[in-house]
Amino acid sequence: MELQHLIINCGSVKTKHFGEILSQESLNYAIVTIEHLTEEHLKNADKIIISGAPILLTEVDPAPYLKKFELLKTIDTPVLGVCFGHQILGMLEGGEIKRTTEARSLETIKQTSPSPLFHAIPQNSVFEEDHCESVTLSDSFQLIAHSQSCENEAMKHKTLNWWGVQFHPEVSEDYGTLLLQNWLNLCTTKG
Repeated sequence: MELQHLIINCGSVKTKHFGEILSQESLNYAIVTIEHLTEEHLKNADKIIISGAPILLTEVDPAPYLKKFELLKTIDTPVLGVCFGHQILGMLEGGEIKRTTEARSLETIKQTSPSPLFHAIPQNSVFEEDHCESVTLSDSFQLIAHSQSCENEAMKHKTLNWWGVQFHPEVSEDYGTLLLQNWLNLCTTKG
């Protein structure tokens, strides 16, 4: 059976670009909105991408959003969280959301430790930012990149196959596409 990549659209206008990149890789995918997301979607996906969102988690009750994704802790599906998705993954494991410097343009990302997520991506590469919040790093995650505007730009869960980036690789041209390809290469199929 062909692999199913699930893209969860949390309201970001950038979400469609994940689909464009997966199409270029000749990969099968489905996009579902967060409002229509069910446990069945999560259970049946082979890989999951959680998009950014216009939602400010410091200004709403995050509990309903966290509840939507709680199931991820009990399945072994590879997950990539981007911006809002990154924050959700962090909060699921005890990270705290906080307001930060607004970043709405290209920014230099500094890799703090070698990671296969950044394979063939030079140190201090530039990625597109679009955020004013960040999530603190809990003990469950390893920090792999930071920037001037954000202490936690990229992280990897220590035991689950979860990766998170605060920046937007889906609109960061060459290096963004390469980062997504790296993530796809890191994913293992369900056995």
